[in-house]
Amino acid sequence: MFNMKQIGKKITELRKINNLTQMELADQLGISFQAVSNWERGNTMPDISKLPELAEIFHISVDELLGSKAPLLESVLDGTVDTYIEESSVSEQEVADTLPLLKPDQTEELLGKIDITSFSFLSSLIPFMDDDTLRDVAMELAEQGDDISDFLPHMDEDDVSRLAMKAFERNDSIDDFLPFMNEADIEHLADCLIKKGDSVDECFPFLDEEAVTKIAYKLLEKNDSVCECLPFMDEDAVYELAMKAVERDYSIDDFLPFIAEENIARLALNILRNRKK
Repeated sequence: MFNMKQIGKKITELRKINNLTQMELADQLGISFQAVSNWERGNTMPDISKLPELAEIFHISVDELLGSKAPLLESVLDGTVDTYIEESSVSEQEVADTLPLLKPDQTEELLGKIDITSFSFLSSLIPFMDDDTLRDVAMELAEQGDDISDFLPHMDEDDVSRLAMKAFERNDSIDDFLPFMNEADIEHLADCLIKKGDSVDECFPFLDEEAVTKIAYKLLEKNDSVCECLPFMDEDAVYELAMKAVERDYSIDDFLPFIAEENIARLALNILRNRKK
């Protein structure tokens, strides 16, 4: 990774050698003197479009300005990146060093030309990927069975939902996906889990009370346990569900902690009436 402090120190030295003030250098570059000040303090890096201009003003190469060889960056600057990638083995470190200096469209173009799915530190590249690249890389990694949890917070909800469904189809865990999906897709995924006979417990914290209640009724119809639904349901909904359980002669012990006191007596009367039938 390029050292911003060292590059800032280099810019300061070169500016002084060329007898320029920060304001004069800024005027030649068409930027504010605050930008130059931030470079020299090592707070920010010069925009990639300014590197050749800086190098020309100081009568040095971009490599000298950056303090190290940067052939990948040079190829982006002079429009020969295709040739460079074809003729060279682009390393992970080169990509990681270069991306922070590129504009979004340059980043998108570069990442589209390189197979980065085998990179060991892919998570460090995530902030530089656009939505399409994130989706494509995440899907490819998922197909390979790799962990993509670092990608999910940065992805579009619809793309996360697609990946979650693919994980479901592969019988993989969907827990990591749920915090980054919309409720409608989580509810659909819960329906799929119910039909398959799998647990839906992990979905409840990410659904509203109405959606959880609908799931609880579906589970009751299948004679499955609804215990895990109850903490996520409205008290009145729990009472109505308990009434249904009574009609089916099911135990309602697990329901009682979630039913309002005023409804307990009504529930007891219904149990008595049900026994008399």
